[in-house]
Amino acid sequence: MPTPFTSILCGVEGNPASTEAARQAIALAESGGDLQFTAVYTSFELGPDYHKDALERSLEEAARLAAEAGVSASYELREAKYAIDVLLPESKERDLLVLGTHGNSRTSGILFGSTASEAAHGAERPLLIAREAPGESPFPKDILVASDGTPGSWEPVRAAAKLAASFDAKLDVVYVEDGKHDLDEETLGAQLAEIVEATGREPELAKPDGHATKEIVETAKAKGSSLIVAGRRGVRGLKSLGSVSERIVGGAACSVLLIPVGDGA
Repeated sequence: MPTPFTSILCGVEGNPASTEAARQAIALAESGGDLQFTAVYTSFELGPDYHKDALERSLEEAARLAAEAGVSASYELREAKYAIDVLLPESKERDLLVLGTHGNSRTSGILFGSTASEAAHGAERPLLIAREAPGESPFPKDILVASDGTPGSWEPVRAAAKLAASFDAKLDVVYVEDGKHDLDEETLGAQLAEIVEATGREPELAKPDGHATKEIVETAKAKGSSLIVAGRRGVRGLKSLGSVSERIVGGAACSVLLIPVGDGA
């Protein structure tokens, strides 16, 4: 079964984090998706940025990994003031943008100044922030999807179900209140039923009490999840910096897939 993503853009930054992003992008493209690796270097008046050689080596490493997996990919080295200036516009034409990140949260809950954090509050398309799987299950074999039981949570639930079906992965659900809606048992029940239909497995449902971000992150850690799938409402710029989805990215120990959902959901 194909994954939900047939056209994938992976940003390469010349470090171990972007190598892990490349591995995960390749895994998602193995079912026949179109995959492009893009690296961006900066030139100043004093001369070309010294990271250019590292970026070229990183693209070569991505090419090697793709070839070993039997995945066809394209490769591009671009020049711009900031990597995000290239990656965000290009991602609008893709089903998924994949980026690596150097670690977990700081006091703000996200990594200010990093390409990953810029994408987390600027991307319009699905975004995968890749981290090495913390437990025994490789990416994406153990998935946790967050649902608030509203109609807008269908997008992440369906994306997670398609991924789980594609990779014969275990998929569990964590329900957390969004603070705006009462629990819709009918919607949540329908989501669980659709997961069973897609995967052939009954998902475990967790309903922890507490702050949404903390409970989602802690549930994923307790389960040893390699991927959290969550919705991301269309709030960008400074207003988005305190959003649940971005704080999940900052606090998670595993990869996080953010799926855009409607503002009013």
